[in-house]
Amino acid sequence: MKKVILVFCLFVGFAAATAAQPRAIGGRVGWALEASYQHEVTDDSYFQIDAGFPGYHLGLHVVGTYNWIFATPQWGRYGKWEWFAGVGGGTGVWWDGDFFMGVAGNFGLSFTFPFDLQLSTDFRPVVGPVFKRDGSGFYDYGLWGFGLSVRYAF
Repeated sequence: MKKVILVFCLFVGFAAATAAQPRAIGGRVGWALEASYQHEVTDDSYFQIDAGFPGYHLGLHVVGTYNWIFATPQWGRYGKWEWFAGVGGGTGVWWDGDFFMGVAGNFGLSFTFPFDLQLSTDFRPVVGPVFKRDGSGFYDYGLWGFGLSVRYAF
């Protein structure tokens, strides 16, 4: 009887651990190559931060968004689908001293497999001013914010 209870407790614990992944880490590819981290705040919201290298200039940028899960369709028996949207901000600097800062939006769809692999696609525009050595302007590269992400959920 002790073995049955032990096996049952292990099974329930494993099921609970795989059902709730409060964090995810991985990468995002789009108009930039980025490292990505997500941290759950509530059951239907999470904070996401992406840092990487833009593909059009040598530099570094960071974008953080607070996302809400607004739909979880049941499109299959396995895994978890989530539609999400969020807002946040971003900043970056290029090798020649130019930098930008702005507000960010995020809208997309993610799928988490039963074995903790998460795939997602999103549109994350960042709009705001860019400050250059010879003046300022509008950060139009941020409008091309489409991306594909692969993360490990843990």
